[in-house]
Amino acid sequence: MGGTYEPIDPIRGITNKSSGKMGLELAKQAYIRGFDVTLIVANVSVKIPSVFDVIKVETAGEMNDVIKELIPTQDIFISTAAVSDFKFEDKEIHKIDSSKALSINLKPTIKIIRQIKELNPNIFLVGFKAEVNISKKDIIASAKQQIKDAGTDLVIANDVSDENCHFGSDNNKVWIVDDDIVSVPLSSKKEVANIIFDVILEKF
Repeated sequence: MGGTYEPIDPIRGITNKSSGKMGLELAKQAYIRGFDVTLIVANVSVKIPSVFDVIKVETAGEMNDVIKELIPTQDIFISTAAVSDFKFEDKEIHKIDSSKALSINLKPTIKIIRQIKELNPNIFLVGFKAEVNISKKDIIASAKQQIKDAGTDLVIANDVSDENCHFGSDNNKVWIVDDDIVSVPLSSKKEVANIIFDVILEKF
């Protein structure tokens, strides 16, 4: 959960605005419903209750390493983290001089979600798909493409350009996508998590 961080030098890097709020609400729902919950936590702005087992990571690579160890023994994996799509080709070991123009080379990070079913074919895999300023039709098409590419059992899709449910907000509006499509209107993330878990337990 949360956003990963890819360093460019010892004090600078790239990340995103993911807060971890949606992931935490889903974790709470899982706990309430009797599941043992382990959280893989990148950069978040929420306080995580001590009842959860927490593994801290920073980069996409670190998250991937932890997931590869955990996934073979898990029943459900909910992929709420906003994982960086790119990392720097060559990380500097010293602070980069800010007085000069700078060009950087990026390379793609590993697509973590596409490995999950390979590591554990029986796991129930829930993906998230955040899009920006596109139509409902295209959002759902994007979610269905993730199902095709990663074998996800459910995808939670939303548009984070919506001013009412952007990264870091307390509300969300989503579509829960598999063969069916469940539309969840603008609600608190707690309410959205409750609905998502109802669907998960129906399909699991």
